[in-house]
Amino acid sequence: MLRPIAHRDFPFYTPKGAIPVGGALRDLLLGQRPWDLDFAALDPLKAAEEAQGRLGGTLFPLDATRGQYRLVSGTLVLDFSPLEGSLEEDLLRRDFRLNALAWKGGRILGLRGAEEDLRRKVLVPVREENLYQDHLRSLRAVRLAASLGLGLPGETRNALSRHARFLQAHPEALPARERVREELAKLLLSPKAAWGLHLLERTGLLDVYLPELRPLVGLEQGGVHHLDAWRHTLSVLFHLAWLWPEAPLAARLAALYHDVGKPLTRRYDPEVGRYRFLGHAEVGAEVAEASLLWLRFPKEVAERAKALVQRHMDRPPEGKGALRRFYFRRKDLLPALPYLMAADRLGTRGVEGEAWEVLRNFQEATREPLPERPFLSGDEVMALLGLRPGPEVGRALAFLLEAQAEGRVRSPEEAKALLLYWKGGGQDPSS
Repeated sequence: MLRPIAHRDFPFYTPKGAIPVGGALRDLLLGQRPWDLDFAALDPLKAAEEAQGRLGGTLFPLDATRGQYRLVSGTLVLDFSPLEGSLEEDLLRRDFRLNALAWKGGRILGLRGAEEDLRRKVLVPVREENLYQDHLRSLRAVRLAASLGLGLPGETRNALSRHARFLQAHPEALPARERVREELAKLLLSPKAAWGLHLLERTGLLDVYLPELRPLVGLEQGGVHHLDAWRHTLSVLFHLAWLWPEAPLAARLAALYHDVGKPLTRRYDPEVGRYRFLGHAEVGAEVAEASLLWLRFPKEVAERAKALVQRHMDRPPEGKGALRRFYFRRKDLLPALPYLMAADRLGTRGVEGEAWEVLRNFQEATREPLPERPFLSGDEVMALLGLRPGPEVGRALAFLLEAQAEGRVRSPEEAKALLLYWKGGGQDPSS
C-alpha cells in the first residue's frame, strides 16, 4: 500500500493522464530542483504529444515498442513510459525506494520504508531482484549516492556486491557501454566522486566496469608516497575537485587514470632499495586512451585525458621565461595540467608545499596571456628571409611564437630582428 510522504505541489506542467514519478520527486524532497522529469501514463505517446503542444521542444521515441518517449524542451527533459498495472505495482518494479515515488492529488506517495530512507538519506533497493531487471542499477546506486550525498547502508552494499559478482560471472548481462559511460561520467562530475569510486571498489563494481584500475588497489609505492596507488588515486581525484570545482570530465578522468601504468612498470631498483615506476606516465596514457575509447567516451575527451596522463610527471622549470615556454608548449592542456600536477602533490606526503608553488608559478607565468599568433605572417616571414613556401616557414613561425611567449620579442620590429639573427646562424636557445 502506498503511503503519503509529503504534501507538495508539483512545480511543472503535468499532461492529462500522466502521473509524475521517480527521481524528480526524490530531488524535490531533498530540496533540489529537478530538470529530468518522469511520467507514467496509460497512453505515453498521447501524453508526450500534449506536453509538446504546451511546452514545445523535440519529441522522439526512446523505445517505441515499449511505449517510451522523450521530450526535450529547453533545459527540461521529460520521459514518458507506460503505467503497467496499478500505480503501486508500477512503483514496485522500480530500482530504489527513494525513486519509487509518485505525485497524485497534491501529495507525494511512496512505498513502505521510503519515508524512513528520506529521513536517513539512504538508498535501499525496492527489492534486490529488481537490480537484475536492469543491470545498470547497481552502478546507478553508487552514482546517486555520490551525486546526492546519500548513504548506502550495509544491506544495500551487500546487494550491490552480490550483483557485481553476478555480472563478473555473466559478462553477457553487462549493460551497453554507452549507458555505463554516462553513469561513470555523472559519477566523476559529482561532488563526492572520490567517495563514489571508493564505493565501486568496495562493492566489487570496480572489477566489473574499470578492471584496469583494480591492480592499483594495495599497490605499495614507497618513496614520498604514504598511500597505496589506489588510495593515492582517490586522493588526487578529491584534491583536483577541491582545487578546481569546475574541473571538466577529461581532467577528472586524467586524475583517475594518472597512475594506471604503475602496475605495468613496477621494477625493483637495488640502488635505491625500493620499487620504481619508470615510464608509467607514457604506459598509463596508452591504457587510459584504450579504456576510455572502449567505454565510448568521445574521442576528444579520451585524447585530452591521455595527453594529461602522459604529461603529469613533467616538472615545470624555474624562471619566468622558461616557465612560459613550458606552458606554451602545453597550452592545449591548460589549465588542467597544473591543477593535475598540484593535486598529485597534495596526494603525497612531504611534497604538499610544491602544489601551491606549481599553481602560484603557473598563475604568475600566465598573468600575461600566452600568444595566439606570431607578430609576423607567413608572407612577411618569406619576404624577410627570402624563403619559398615550405617547412622552413613553419619552423620560423614556431620559433617566433615561442620567443613571444618567453617575452624575448614584444613588437614586429623585434620579431624581424630575431628572425634575421636566427636565419644568419643564431641558434634557437629553446631547442
